[in-house]
Amino acid sequence: MRATPDGHPELAVAWVLHGLEPDEDAEFAAHLADCAACQEIVAGSEEVAALLGSAVEPMDPPPALRDRILEAASRDDSASSPASGDEDAAPSNVVPLRRRRRLVAGLVVAAAAALVVVIGGLVNANRDLAQERDAAAAQAEQGRQVVELVDAAARPGTPHAVLASAQGGFVGLVVDRGAGYELLATGLPANDTAHTYVLWGLAGGRPVGLQAFDMSGSGPVTTSVPSTVADRRVAGFAVSYEPGRTVPATPTQVVASGQLAG
Repeated sequence: MRATPDGHPELAVAWVLHGLEPDEDAEFAAHLADCAACQEIVAGSEEVAALLGSAVEPMDPPPALRDRILEAASRDDSASSPASGDEDAAPSNVVPLRRRRRLVAGLVVAAAAALVVVIGGLVNANRDLAQERDAAAAQAEQGRQVVELVDAAARPGTPHAVLASAQGGFVGLVVDRGAGYELLATGLPANDTAHTYVLWGLAGGRPVGLQAFDMSGSGPVTTSVPSTVADRRVAGFAVSYEPGRTVPATPTQVVASGQLAG
């Protein structure tokens, strides 16, 4: 048996599931040591078998299944069976050896393929559930942060700036709860990949670029503001819409602003 780039999938799967005749089993085992392709197939088949063993409850096949398979195989091979008068003719209910090997290999490959589909479906389902769970957890955490920032801004003495558009629409908050400023941005349209929003601090009559952030349109954005603001006395904050993905030297299009209070 020669090594090939694709290996021998039917024999490899049948070998893992002990579906080969003793002589074939020994020949394939010797071949396996020198065939990387078969080694990969065997490793994958063993992994599938292990997953199946831990995920599926064992079940005995129907008692009549073996008889039906042997009967069907015997009928298919009747054309090549010896004449009825031949003393060496095999009994009609015995499947010739070569036919039985092909039958076993075919059944093993079909079963392994079905297991791969089932286990792949389970893995995909688990992955989808995990993604949905993570998304729900992130949304709940974001909701908690929004509530805490709004509550903090409403408390007397808490430094904060209400960000509003030129038309007076609420765009967000910048709040300092004692550990540095935090931004809550909402009500802004989603930006595309060629643009970004930038938060500015208004210090000494000049805007200081603090950080870029994106709006996806799926909900509010909450983020910490860099500590650069703590080194300057700011009178307020502003948000601009900028081409590119970095903070520019000066704002291009201011879309919201607010004075510091508290």
